[in-house]
Amino acid sequence: MSLNIGSSLTGGLRRVATRNGALIVLAYAAIGLVWQVALYSLLATQLPRDAATEATALPSIDAPLSVVALVAVLAFVALQYLTIVAVRVFVGGDSRSIPGEYYRRNAVGAFVNTVIGGLVYGILVAIGTVLLIVPGIIAYVAFCFTIFYVIVDDENFVAALRDSWRLTRGNWLRLFVVLFILFVVVGIVGAIVSVVAAAVVTAAAGASAGTVVSGVLVLPFSIITIGVLAEAFVQLREGDGAI
Repeated sequence: MSLNIGSSLTGGLRRVATRNGALIVLAYAAIGLVWQVALYSLLATQLPRDAATEATALPSIDAPLSVVALVAVLAFVALQYLTIVAVRVFVGGDSRSIPGEYYRRNAVGAFVNTVIGGLVYGILVAIGTVLLIVPGIIAYVAFCFTIFYVIVDDENFVAALRDSWRLTRGNWLRLFVVLFILFVVVGIVGAIVSVVAAAVVTAAAGASAGTVVSGVLVLPFSIITIGVLAEAFVQLREGDGAI
């Protein structure tokens, strides 16, 4: 089955524009706020005292390094866990409530394979890009559903890479167009919104608050990418007879 570019985009937006989608975006923003502040705090602890004092645009908390590092790690884990829930919600098409099994089912296995699979995915794209740009683009497109197989079907990352390659064959160009549009809309528009909001907040509440807003606003835009890819994943799986 050929992927429908238009319905992938509009259908993905519809999956996000629901009660569940709004809750996930808010949760992502809240956890992202904690993560951003923890990272800035870690950076501040590594700067010389005079430099840290001058870096007023970096919001941070005055806490021991071990505490800040623990908060950063826990926030990262929470963001990854929320991504697992989001993928299951959007692929399942649940709009009003989130089934309990989405939180519990194979949570540790999905987390580990998502992190490792994401690293392998990034390495494959990087190698392909270094060798020649086109192989890097193919790897980026062909393996884009790796975490979906990990999260939805509870596969390990090796099987997920293989199945993503198989599912996307014949639709690389269409998927590239979808991903390019997402890059333009989510990346560029998200960056513009972030910069404008940060400027407004900076003028009203200071550079530190503006930095927080700039960092946090970018994070929820990634939820749109998950929604659109979930729609494309469902389309291709239905055509493949897997759903």
